[in-house]
Amino acid sequence: MTNTNKFVAMPWVEKYRPTCFGDIVLNSINKEVCSNIINQEYFPNLLFYGPPGTGKTTTIINLVTSFQKKVNTEDKSLMIHLNASDDRGIDIIRNQILQFVNSKCLFKSGLKIVILDEVDYMTKNAQQALRYLITTYSSNVRFCLICNYITRIDDGLQTEFLKIRFNNLPQKDIGNFLTNIVQKENIDLSPDKIGAIQKLYGSDIRSMINFIQCNHILDNTNVNIISDDIWLELTCLIKKNSTKKTTNNKSVTNYIKELSIKYNITIRNIIKDYLTYLIKYQQIDVTSEFLDFVEKLLHNTDSPEANFLHYALVNLDRFATLL
Repeated sequence: MTNTNKFVAMPWVEKYRPTCFGDIVLNSINKEVCSNIINQEYFPNLLFYGPPGTGKTTTIINLVTSFQKKVNTEDKSLMIHLNASDDRGIDIIRNQILQFVNSKCLFKSGLKIVILDEVDYMTKNAQQALRYLITTYSSNVRFCLICNYITRIDDGLQTEFLKIRFNNLPQKDIGNFLTNIVQKENIDLSPDKIGAIQKLYGSDIRSMINFIQCNHILDNTNVNIISDDIWLELTCLIKKNSTKKTTNNKSVTNYIKELSIKYNITIRNIIKDYLTYLIKYQQIDVTSEFLDFVEKLLHNTDSPEANFLHYALVNLDRFATLL
């Protein structure tokens, strides 16, 4: 099998997914909370929330495994892991979960644990039904919910959980984690470039790993990173275009398309990364109107890429004086 086939067959996010609780990148508070759950042998209902790629699912799976080892109840039949986005209705509650909590384990007895991913996709009725199950089976079942947007979780349901936020992960630990990957894959990636990747993706480790793997496939000796100079050039083009008092964004559009090809990044992600750069690193004078535009853009996942780009550039032109 060639190297490229190996890359395709095994995504690095899976290849290097931590299988030991101690290897997970967590901030100090979350690590202490999870460690206490294991050491004190008490498992509460947990609600993990935060941006994608920050280790929520990996943490809960390893936490459950470590807890079961500690209390000597290691048994796959005591845990079920479901994705709420697969069946966005009450059926997932009534059927799969209900069947699991009522089933009898043949070999070991112990606390049953339900892991439910992407709960923010569940309907309100499903969430209310879930709360009923939690209160009904509180003696022998614990629920672990995972979501990106906690605002989409019913307030009544939230009260049943210990809520843990995943957001700002330790940058040093992320750097060490990425360094370990590039060393094992024999990639020539300098600390500066690893730092640039971290700056680009914040705490989204999954996106960092995917970025390194995808770019490494195309170029076996190098990984292209969009630098601040590129973003500054894009800002200059947007400002220059806005002074012409025209809706023609051809020069800016072409520049972004060239970046997409050169750096192997989708146009959608280029726009999102540019907005992150403006808000987080340029610290522009952000208005509520600008933030409304950013929010609408970030939640726009269904429109064609051409429409997405047009909408973004029209509004960036409108806010050019802020840049």
